[in-house]
Amino acid sequence: MIQTHELSSQHALIMDQSRRLSGLVADVGSRGDAMVVRRLMEAIDGLLVQHLSIEDGHLYPALMKSGDPEMRDTAMSAFEDMGGLCAVWAHYRDHWTTDRILSDPRRFRTATDDIIGALSLRIAMEESVLYPAFDALQSGNRGTSAAA
Repeated sequence: MIQTHELSSQHALIMDQSRRLSGLVADVGSRGDAMVVRRLMEAIDGLLVQHLSIEDGHLYPALMKSGDPEMRDTAMSAFEDMGGLCAVWAHYRDHWTTDRILSDPRRFRTATDDIIGALSLRIAMEESVLYPAFDALQSGNRGTSAAA
């Protein structure tokens, strides 16, 4: 069963690591700096891909099956707007190799700001709207498998 408090804890860790990444990208000046950034990107990747797969594969579908039409619409809209974040992240992660970071640090900073901004928006919306709705859905469906 999905536990939103666990997902919220993951959000906090993902955002902490993302803030560290933001701080590091401003000062990439050497191969060693770029390698440190890449290691942090890989650490974030391990957290983020698993987290997004749980949300995109279970949380969002459960909310989109809700008996509440407003919640269904909200979840569908959120998924349409942000459900592709995992693919966007994968492209970012794969594109920005150590050599590419070094060859265009300004563009890398912009790309990093963009992906972290999108991630921040998704997290804020989930924390304020979708997680409370999911918790309400789970408490109303005890004994059913709709949220499992």
